[in-house]
Amino acid sequence: MFEILRANAGGYFWRLKAANGETLCHSEVYTSKQSAQAGVDATKRVAPLAPVYDRT
Repeated sequence: MFEILRANAGGYFWRLKAANGETLCHSEVYTSKQSAQAGVDATKRVAPLAPVYDRT
C-alpha cells in the first residue's frame, strides 16, 4: 500500500509499505500533495516494467 505523509520540514512524501507493515521504499519530499500523488501514480505505472539488475 502507498501512503502520502507530511514531511517534518514541510512538503509531502510517499512510502510503499508491505502487507506486514514494513516500509519497502519512500520518495523524495515534494512541495505539494498533488506532486506526491503524481509520484505514486508514476511509480505504479512504471514499476511493473522496471528491470532488475543483480550486481552481486
